[in-house]
Amino acid sequence: MPIEFTHVPGKAANGGFFYDFAETATKLSLIEDAGFRRLVVDDPAGLLTNMDIAAQTLDRTGSLEVVLTHWAGVIEPTVAARQLAALDRRGGGRLSLRMLSEPLEDSDAEARPVGHSVVWQRNDEYLVLLKRLWSNDRPFDHEGAFYSVRGGFVPRKGPHGADLVIRLGGQSGTALKVAGKHADVFELAAGSPDEVRQLIERARGAAAEHGRAGRLRFALPVPIHAD
Repeated sequence: MPIEFTHVPGKAANGGFFYDFAETATKLSLIEDAGFRRLVVDDPAGLLTNMDIAAQTLDRTGSLEVVLTHWAGVIEPTVAARQLAALDRRGGGRLSLRMLSEPLEDSDAEARPVGHSVVWQRNDEYLVLLKRLWSNDRPFDHEGAFYSVRGGFVPRKGPHGADLVIRLGGQSGTALKVAGKHADVFELAAGSPDEVRQLIERARGAAAEHGRAGRLRFALPVPIHAD
């Protein structure tokens, strides 16, 4: 089983890490040289800031993949699909999407629907639309529980098209159902070896319902504390 390393800047480092790009360029180079395959962009300023940071990071690196933290409810799917395809083109196919179930900051509270199952149902519809927009060769209409699309179309696809890598996590049955349908990488929660093993088995079982068990990879958080 191949093992790849992803760098996740600590919360305390986010401001200095991402906003002083003169210094950040040096840090990004060190991360690449150290053998990290990718970098997670997850800034407390929110989704739009994440997209700006992802663009800057892609411009300043040559091989490092960017894992963009994203969620439904802030940008309409048609707009998001165009912007994400543009980012994927900008990085030459080095973008992947890390979908949260909902915003974590109070400033994004308006984007939160009520109820755990509703949150995941919206995520499911959002991801279905993104994939259709990245794959269809002609405009389409859609009328769903959360989104209405008329003439939805992305003329310039990204290098991955609808195969842009999607990362999802979660432990509830509802979350696992959506992850099994859409995730290429399942983000495991920290836990004991038995807890992690059980979650892997549940995620694989959910993916198997969609014929995707063999495609699912896993990401495990490994905290590193400076002395």
